[in-house]
Amino acid sequence: MYSIEIPVIHGKYLREVFESLRQQTFQDYEVIVVNSGSDEISDVIKEYGFKEIKERVKLLKARHLAHVNSRGDRALLLDETRVLRRDALEMTDKDRSDMIIVGEREVGDSFWIKLAQLDKDNIMYCNEPNSIKGFALPRLISSPLLSKTFEILRRDLGEKFDQLIFPDHELIYYVASSLSNSVNVIREELIYHYGDRTLLEIVKKYYRYGKSTKVLKSTKYEYFLNISRKKRKICKESKLLIYLLYIVRGSSFLIGRMLWDLSIFTD
Repeated sequence: MYSIEIPVIHGKYLREVFESLRQQTFQDYEVIVVNSGSDEISDVIKEYGFKEIKERVKLLKARHLAHVNSRGDRALLLDETRVLRRDALEMTDKDRSDMIIVGEREVGDSFWIKLAQLDKDNIMYCNEPNSIKGFALPRLISSPLLSKTFEILRRDLGEKFDQLIFPDHELIYYVASSLSNSVNVIREELIYHYGDRTLLEIVKKYYRYGKSTKVLKSTKYEYFLNISRKKRKICKESKLLIYLLYIVRGSSFLIGRMLWDLSIFTD
């Protein structure tokens, strides 16, 4: 059985996500939603009859709460901005790898959405899976492997485990890949992502990500503070276009991180 584990705080696309689950051709699953948002979100969860854990927590802790309250043998790490293609669960059920990375399609036609899709295409078709270089993240992980991964992260991070927002999923992949090399890539686009449509949305998100990495200071995962680790090969379309996206993301991230570093000396 799949345990579909979803942290939620805004709920903007939650109905689309839930409808995509309801319409799956493979129906052996449960849904666990960690609601760190509003009562209105609770109403939607109840409407669909899914399990809710209502607690205001940071992202990594939310993923952990969803998992410890799950019963399935396979965990699907989903987000409130990602909907599944109708046959997504059926397609992945045929693959018994410990971790499965699937293709994604950005929803929308803005300039920045097109750049994000171009980045995804390059990741999937020009690179090999690598948790350090910033490859696409596994959405499906065997439950025992994920449990062990969380155990290690909680031990290594201590109290900081509850504070981490970004890079939550990246850390999960990094630790899980140290425990198992059973990872497969399904390049078919089984997930549709409601991503950042405007420059302002990108800047806000990656600035917030940069600030949030303060949690990793003085931990064994401090390496993840270095955004330059993402050295991806580019083989599709113009490198200049993708570099434009990387510059916007990277500069916003670094500004957020640098301002936090400066605050250490001004507080």
